[in-house]
Amino acid sequence: METSLLATKLFVPPARPGMVARPRLLERLKHAINCNLVLVSAPAGSGKTTLVSDWSRQCQERCPTAWVSLDEGDNDPVRFWDYFIAAIRTLQPSAGENALTLLHSPQPYPTEAMLTALINDLTGAADNFAVVLDDYHLIKTEPIQAGIAFLLEHLPPKMHLVIATRTDPALPLTHFRGRGTMLEIGADDLRFTVPETAGLFKEMQNLELSAEDVSALNDRTDGWAVGLTMAALSLSKQKDIPGFIASFTGSQRYVMDYLVEEVLKGLSDEVQGFFLKTSVLEKLTAPLCDSLTGHSGSQAMLEKLERANLFLIPLDGSRQWYRYHHLFAELLRHQLETRHGAAAVTELHEKASQWYEDNNFTDDAVRHALAAKDWERAMRLIYAQSEVRANRGEWNTLFGWLQVIPEETLRSHPRLYSQYANVLITLGKTEAGDAALSYLEKAAQADAGLQGEVALFQAILARRRGDVPRWAELCQKALSLLPPDKLSYRARASFFLGGIATGRAHLDEAWRLQTDAFEMARQAADYWIWAGAAGALGWILWLRGRLRQALEASRQAVDLAGNSPAAAPPR
Repeated sequence: METSLLATKLFVPPARPGMVARPRLLERLKHAINCNLVLVSAPAGSGKTTLVSDWSRQCQERCPTAWVSLDEGDNDPVRFWDYFIAAIRTLQPSAGENALTLLHSPQPYPTEAMLTALINDLTGAADNFAVVLDDYHLIKTEPIQAGIAFLLEHLPPKMHLVIATRTDPALPLTHFRGRGTMLEIGADDLRFTVPETAGLFKEMQNLELSAEDVSALNDRTDGWAVGLTMAALSLSKQKDIPGFIASFTGSQRYVMDYLVEEVLKGLSDEVQGFFLKTSVLEKLTAPLCDSLTGHSGSQAMLEKLERANLFLIPLDGSRQWYRYHHLFAELLRHQLETRHGAAAVTELHEKASQWYEDNNFTDDAVRHALAAKDWERAMRLIYAQSEVRANRGEWNTLFGWLQVIPEETLRSHPRLYSQYANVLITLGKTEAGDAALSYLEKAAQADAGLQGEVALFQAILARRRGDVPRWAELCQKALSLLPPDKLSYRARASFFLGGIATGRAHLDEAWRLQTDAFEMARQAADYWIWAGAAGALGWILWLRGRLRQALEASRQAVDLAGNSPAAAPPR
């Protein structure tokens, strides 16, 4: 099955220089194998990822860990569960095959059906294993939250879920607390103690501060991991350490702003420029950084920054991909805009989008084009991907991209606007989809093919409203207008009409239409309609009493559907 998953999102972050062991917290995490859910919830920069990745490395023999580093693009349920299953398959390669088949049907099916198939695969696991979802606060989509809640209610006996997040997730946490099936580590737990703070300074900068200075620094930062790390980087250049410690007070944001200024001031112009120009990136690799900075040598720079413990986190074992600590990156972006202005930020996003497009990273190319408000580039990229994404069932990804573009601008690309209408209808946003189709119906008068698309999408709405005559009329119109190369759309219209004809007992007409749908879907490799048409042909054969042939056609439908409900008539 074709996917666009990034392997780097499935790596457990490796240990970094200067990392301080936290045995009191690791001791608590040993009890994870007695819990369904481990929740590590604390503000940005508290050391959540560092702690959980350290635990993951230490418990590999007792409880192997699958890891997913989440980002905002994972709010599409298909992409989220794709990564979830891909992570599990790093431990159990054969798991999730049936679940993936259900997940990737172009027709959305209930998440519970997909998860039931996955749970059934994992129930027989002989040994404990855990799945870590890092940066879970980025997930806002309610269906994903509901799916995680369903999974937790039916979790296989040997499976454990670990969630690292800045805020408590929208899950029935009170219920899990009441059942005693959840282990929690919060902000208070993650605050560095005075001895841990002394250990951090010793490990990072070989600084041995007085007990009074360590205690004062711990109080000033409230034991905040990233604040302490930034302070350690700054302290090595300070002559008046007590004065420096006394100079920052107030909110964490104030402390961090102050410390970023302090750290950057101590760096060369070359390093500062590299930081700022690459801060727009969520992931860094040397050729991409070369493109944004305009200089070669980024690989050496990345390795230098990692060795200096400057908030650079490797994403793979070969040190090809990195990311900045999220909070550090946010503050660098603020510095970039303050120092160089919005136009410079836009230019960097444009360069990043071009590099990602040239290297076939479509999601990132689109994201940076949207960030740059380069609508023409974004629309071109999205349109080129729209059919592939629809066939994978990634409707929420398409919707997330398209809703960023101003509607008036989107209407300047009628073919893409037609796809937007299709997305809206598929996601149940009927009123908005109807409005988009009304506009297109007027705008497409000189374009027969586009009129055909509009008629097909209007037919789907008519079917949902139970208006069979209108449904049939619009499908006929779509078939008469869609060009021969629009095989998937023509196959769908023919499939719908074949279903209507079967319901009216016009079996000869139904046979012709479903045969056409079968052949067009076969040529287009549209397995959803291909399987559906095979199933419909089997039903017609059964109605005619040709039972042996009906059985054979039905078996073909099941084979094409991959043992999924894909052969059922689309909604």
